Amino acid sequence: MEQLAAIDFSTKKALLVDNDPDFLSAMKSHLRKLGFRTETATSLAEALDLAKKTHFDLVVTEILLEHQDSGFLLCYEIKKQSPDTRIIIVSGISFRTGIHFDLSSADAKAWIKADSILDKEIRFEQFDHELLRLFRLGV
Repeated sequence: MEQLAAIDFSTKKALLVDNDPDFLSAMKSHLRKLGFRTETATSLAEALDLAKKTHFDLVVTEILLEHQDSGFLLCYEIKKQSPDTRIIIVSGISFRTGIHFDLSSADAKAWIKADSILDKEIRFEQFDHELLRLFRLGV
């Protein structure tokens, strides 16, 4: 994506949080290719520990970690600590539970402290579109 290349991510730090090693590896590789300095965590506790030590410009998290709502709790804690951090939930929760979350209403935005929610089966082009939207628009 040409427009994405116009954004300098080399000064940006990303935190990836998921208990799926294949997803973590693929997403880490993709973000590093874009220029992000990237760290990973496989649990809520590990992610919160990293977030206390480092400011992240981007957090990409699964909802279903050690508990069914761990990702939501992570979003809440990250936004409380650093409101300018962009958070993208990339989750398989819809596939696993049949429950679909989105940010189309004010109520959802009030309790889901994320900037975007994507299904885990996304293509990198879709993910890149969200990165462009969040970093270009300053969401």
